[in-house]
Amino acid sequence: MFTLLFRKMRNTKWMVLCLLIGFVMASAMMSTIPIYMNASLQRMLVKDLESFQTEYEIYPGSYNTSYGLKMDISGSEQQKAVENYNNKVEAKFKELGLPEKLDKKYISDEYLYVRSLAVSEGNPQARFTLGGMTDISDHISIKQGRMFTAGKRSDGVYECVATEKALKSTELAIDTVYEIADVFDDNKSIKIEIVGVFDVKDENDAYWAEGLDSQYTAVVFTDYDTMLGDCVDTGVVNITKAVHNYAVDYASMNMTDLASTNEMIAKQKTYFGENSIGFSMPASDILKDYESRSSQLQLVLWLLQIPVILMIIFYLFMVSQLNVEQERNEIAVFKSRGASRLQIMGIYALESLVLGVLTVIIGPFAGLGLCKVLGASNGFLEFVNRRSLPVHMTIEAVAYAAIAVAVFFVTTMIPIFPATKTTIVEHKQSKAKKKKHALWEKVCLDFILVGGSVGWLYYYNKTQEKLVAEGVTDTTATVNPIMFVASTAFILGLGLFLIRIYPYIIRLLARIGRRAWSPAQYVSLTNIGRSSTGRERFLMLFLVLTVSLGVFFANTARALNRNAEESVAYEVGCDAVLTEQWYSSKIESAQQSTPQSASQAGSQQTADESDEEDTETTIQYVEPVFERFEKLAGVEDVTKVFRKDGVTISSNKMNVPRQQTKSDDEEKTRDDFLDQSVDTSSGKSSTSNVQLMTIVPSDFSKVCKFEDRLLPVQLNNYLNALAEYTPGVILSSSFKSYGLELGDTVECKWGGNESFEVTILAFVDYWPGLSPYKEAKNGGYMDFAVMNYDYVNVQTSMEPYEVWFKLKDGASVQEFYDSIDEAGIKPLTLESASQQTIEKKNDPMLQGMNGALTLGFIIIMVMCIIGFLIYWILSIKSRTLQFGILRAMGMKFREIIMMIVYEQLLVSGVAIFAAIFIGGITSDLFVPLFQSIFDASQSVPPFAVIPERSDYLKLYAVIGVMLLTAFVVLGRLIKKIKISQALKLGED
Repeated sequence: MFTLLFRKMRNTKWMVLCLLIGFVMASAMMSTIPIYMNASLQRMLVKDLESFQTEYEIYPGSYNTSYGLKMDISGSEQQKAVENYNNKVEAKFKELGLPEKLDKKYISDEYLYVRSLAVSEGNPQARFTLGGMTDISDHISIKQGRMFTAGKRSDGVYECVATEKALKSTELAIDTVYEIADVFDDNKSIKIEIVGVFDVKDENDAYWAEGLDSQYTAVVFTDYDTMLGDCVDTGVVNITKAVHNYAVDYASMNMTDLASTNEMIAKQKTYFGENSIGFSMPASDILKDYESRSSQLQLVLWLLQIPVILMIIFYLFMVSQLNVEQERNEIAVFKSRGASRLQIMGIYALESLVLGVLTVIIGPFAGLGLCKVLGASNGFLEFVNRRSLPVHMTIEAVAYAAIAVAVFFVTTMIPIFPATKTTIVEHKQSKAKKKKHALWEKVCLDFILVGGSVGWLYYYNKTQEKLVAEGVTDTTATVNPIMFVASTAFILGLGLFLIRIYPYIIRLLARIGRRAWSPAQYVSLTNIGRSSTGRERFLMLFLVLTVSLGVFFANTARALNRNAEESVAYEVGCDAVLTEQWYSSKIESAQQSTPQSASQAGSQQTADESDEEDTETTIQYVEPVFERFEKLAGVEDVTKVFRKDGVTISSNKMNVPRQQTKSDDEEKTRDDFLDQSVDTSSGKSSTSNVQLMTIVPSDFSKVCKFEDRLLPVQLNNYLNALAEYTPGVILSSSFKSYGLELGDTVECKWGGNESFEVTILAFVDYWPGLSPYKEAKNGGYMDFAVMNYDYVNVQTSMEPYEVWFKLKDGASVQEFYDSIDEAGIKPLTLESASQQTIEKKNDPMLQGMNGALTLGFIIIMVMCIIGFLIYWILSIKSRTLQFGILRAMGMKFREIIMMIVYEQLLVSGVAIFAAIFIGGITSDLFVPLFQSIFDASQSVPPFAVIPERSDYLKLYAVIGVMLLTAFVVLGRLIKKIKISQALKLGED
């Protein structure tokens, strides 16, 4: 059997190679799930921890413990207590199984004084702390003198080192021997000498995570073992505090068992508390938050693989089906010569098993290589020179590959089972019989798939709309895996519908132009029209699935990346926004009484503004010179934008629903039921939850960034209206629900300013820089209003405004920042849209999705090319007899080539064209569902499927390479076929 197997594999080596490639792609795809997922999660955790370290200046991987010793215990008891404490901490840290970066122990005696120093009357004696720290010599650099020597010198002196700050605070000097004693018992003393002054070797060293100067201000360091041993034995030094810290190498943490790690950290916190041991782990809160974020990323990455996995199964089934069709005659001969079905299936099972073993070996490493490449994805099929993902091979990846091989083994065996039923006679008879309609046509599977997908989509959209209407913006918990199955089912349904009706369309075309078609054209139309159950339909369905999914993946990735960029542009509103400190009457009075720093002044301004709102006092501000901003490097346009939260809008026509209060739930009395007073509190005529923005319309139009699709008409139309009618206002659409209409007059007021009237010019859902989902103090969403800056400035006192910039194309953001410093401008806040976009694109969730979509697209396109070539190679080989007959009938070789070209266009060309159309429809319907993966309040503006020409060019390039390769391969194949010898007696 093995001889027969290897002979068969050698004779069909190209088909076997295609199956092996399919197996390897399948297993690589499956093995990338745990590899890429763990690497993406690890990158996400590392980025979160790095951000924490930058913000709080604390090493997030610290595992800190401390223990206070009793004062009335002997030296041996102190040593035993420190040893027990260190053993407990060490055991608990090892329980976590976290990678250790360093282990540091520290002991100290805080109650020592220098007895040998003479002090003047009334002055206290010099107090200091003696400390011992393990491995300190490896983490410090000596600035003066030398490093201490462990142990006691021959003259009875213990050597120490100290920082300059410690020497100043203790008033001690280097190279001087001091006699020290315990504050509570000065009967005994020992001698020390500070032989060196040191500083930290590396400020970013995790060894000094808690800080040197802040934690060890008056500490003189000696050798740890010497202090714990000899010094304590003297009875002079008593350990009052012990510290045992670990630094976790968080870049090497294993993400697979984080839930149990968080659970153990919580238990350890309780354990340390019960044993009077202080404990802190700065990263614990991040790890808890990360656990929920990682589950979301895992879900998204899994869901993105669903269409690809289904496509791989379809590919393997197709290749196996084509292989069986090619070898059906051989299978029938085996059956006629006495081979059992089990023996025949055993041959093919052994073939798949050989391929499977090779795949399990190759697949995981292929997946590892793919993950390394995809780690540099900055967008869909966009790669940058970024630090590679921390990928590594795991047992889990090999298990996934093995599972994939098992599933796809079954897939390849399915077409073989029915083929083993027929003998050679039955096979020849079946070729002459008219083939019946396929089962899927009889049960109308295409209509079921399309109808079911559209029906589910309608239901899901209605559910999401209902949740958002009820104020639930975080719909991430409602993410449904069916959305990804539904999109694939929708494509499959439309593909099946296409191949259902396509033969009839071809027959109609052949009949309409039968007098006009050339022989090559007529034969092509006839071949395709008659293959209502043939392999051409299978190829068309395969191309529709692959190309449509490629379009869907491209549009999905483009929508995700566009949303990331648009959300930043919408939030910032322009290229850069700057605010600076303004001098005011209150600041000047405060400066006269108490000098304060610039940062204090900034906080003072904020306090003043809040105070202004509470007491309605008017503050006089001094406007800085605005022309300075126009001269900054790279600036093309600049404008003033004043913003204010908590502005009150009122009108007699308004009826704002009041917020429920505690009194609404209180139990009513008898008088409440008999009360006949008119209830005027059901609604109110004003709202203070308003974001106000005042702009200079002519300048604002040049600076702002905004998508025109978010408004019914172009933004400039609204700006023109605001410029022509200065006392006008543009309100958020939420004001419509309060009963207001266009042309109504409303009053506006805040702080100590007098109220003024404005007329409603328009209602809008979105406006640059104003989020409709900004939360108010009462828990609802804030409304917004846009007015003319000059008009409002006349009606109210001038207040600090924002400066909005438009930078020139190609302008350097760093040069822009540098010019701000050179101009002497000290910004309170400075936002750059380009910098925030970079941060957004570095988000692990977006990077993970871009990588998964890129991986899926590449695998689908590879399958498309291979499947396409397999079909046409088998088709040409199986039609050698037909070509010979046509040549014998007088058809030229060039006409045969043209016949194949026509078939390519009618089968492959039409399928690809239809696939692009189907992929576009699927994208329009299903890509917006990805918005449910994110909080709606963080996805402003909403998702939109706007195809990018570059994405389609990439797809067209792949298709062009596929067709060009096919023509070259087929051309060489046809040249090798000896068509003139195809007509031989007895050949079917």
